[in-house]
This record gives sequence, C-alpha cells and structure tokens, in this order.
Amino acid sequence: MLRRQRTILKLLVTANGSISVTQLQKYLFLLREETFLRDDSAFYEFLPYKFGPYSFAANRELDALTAYGYIEATTAMHTTSLHISTLGINTAKQVDSDTSRAVLAIISKYGKNPVRVLMKDVYARYSWYASRSELKELVPADCPTVKNAPLAIYTVGYENRSVDGFLNVLLKAGIKHIVDVRANPISRKYGFARSSLSGIAAKVGIGYTHCPELGIPSEMRRDVQSSLEFRQLFSYYERQILPKTTGKIASVAERMKASPSVLVCMEKQPQDCHRGRLASHLAASTGMDVVHL
Repeated sequence: MLRRQRTILKLLVTANGSISVTQLQKYLFLLREETFLRDDSAFYEFLPYKFGPYSFAANRELDALTAYGYIEATTAMHTTSLHISTLGINTAKQVDSDTSRAVLAIISKYGKNPVRVLMKDVYARYSWYASRSELKELVPADCPTVKNAPLAIYTVGYENRSVDGFLNVLLKAGIKHIVDVRANPISRKYGFARSSLSGIAAKVGIGYTHCPELGIPSEMRRDVQSSLEFRQLFSYYERQILPKTTGKIASVAERMKASPSVLVCMEKQPQDCHRGRLASHLAASTGMDVVHL
C-alpha cells in the first residue's frame, strides 16, 4: 500500500474514526499545502471543483480502500461518511512517523471545525480552489475568475504529473479543450487513458477530442532511445505522416482559432515529442504563436 493511501487511513483514525468525504478531501489538501507532503511528488494534487479543492485520484483510491474493507462508507441526507474498520486501524499503524506528525498537526488545527467553517477557511486562504465552487455563499469576494487563454497553439505533456495536477495547469492557463494527439491513448497512470481523461476533463469544463491520425504509431516508437533516433523519427513524421493528414490538421487549426485548445501527449519536453513538430505546422497555417505549457 502506498504512503498516501495509508495517510487516508491515518486521517480517519486521528479524527476519531469517522469523517465525511468532503472533510477528508480538505484535510488531504491541507496536508499537501501545509506540511512536508508538499514536497512528495507522489502525494495527491488538487484542482478546483464543486466544493473547493478536490482530487479525483484520492477519490478513486478511497473507493478502492472501501472495496477492500479498510473503510466503511454510509450515506445519509446526501452526505457520505467514512468509518475506519479494524483492518484499516491496523494498517494505519504502519504510517511513518513524519506522516503521523503531519496528520496530527492538521487534525489538531482543523479537526474541531464544522465542515462549512472548514471550507470557508480553505476558500479564504486558497481562493483559486474556490473558483468553481457551487457554494457561492462561501466563495470570497476576491476569488480569482477563470479566464480564457489568449488564442495560441498550446502544447503540454502529462509526464510526471497526476491527472489532477495536469488539469489544474490547464484550468489556470484558461484552456478550454484538449486535443489528444497520441496514436494509442492508453496509459498505466490513472486518468490518462482516453476514456478517463475525457471523462474527468468534462467534469471540470474542458472538452476533449482524440486525433489518432496525428500521432506516431506505437510500433515506430518502441525501439527509439537516443536523441538522434528521436530526431530521425520526428523528421519522418514531418515528411511522411503529416502530409497525409492535411484535413485533420486543418480541422485542429480551426478548433485552435475558435477557442483556447492544447495539443496533449505524454512527453514532458516538446522537443522530445512529435507534438512540437505538429505545433510548428499549425503555427505556420494559422499565424498563431506556439506556447508550451
């Protein structure tokens, strides 16, 4: 079991064995923002959602912990409460001492606050995460508004990012649509397969289009390792693949001229990914600048 999953169990134990899902999400967020876990790249990341900071990855793992009997969930009056099981209590004992101290600090500081007081406090101090809240009465007056990005040829890679952190980057930038240019949109990492990425993006107001024609077939990339081999592959992509996809390129160009949209692939650096070459073609045809997020 991962440390972040044990942290959920430790939160429940420290909070006397029972809290709501909303409280859990806020405590995890505060752990991320106010303890050493901010430096743990494997810990949950967050984005603004219906009730403030939210992690789809944490919610998925919470469901798994419930399914395997570490947690019991009950729902009443539209509120889901979480209760630690004996199995969960025993597993929470395996949490390292640093995490235990961090959890105790957060529960000691915030654990006695009613949920709406907790949310109002989080909204006030981390106002970006209140920007999409449905609880308008709790949103501070100085909450930032989500604005559209200037039109450009945006590109981004999701390597080394969680789906929550990735989509948070897009929301902050004002991106409205994802153009997935992977030939084969599968991923072992939660949230980045086509169905899950499109579904989660839709929940936060970002559209999704998959353009497999603009990708490089997996079999062509399989044995490519050196910088020279990648340059040769991308040159082949420009010479042999892109000329056969002029209709799809034109369609993507029209989308990018209509609303802030981003080319998405896996690699972090655009020079290591075919999307950099594709972006150059789109820039030439639209007259727009290329912006790598």
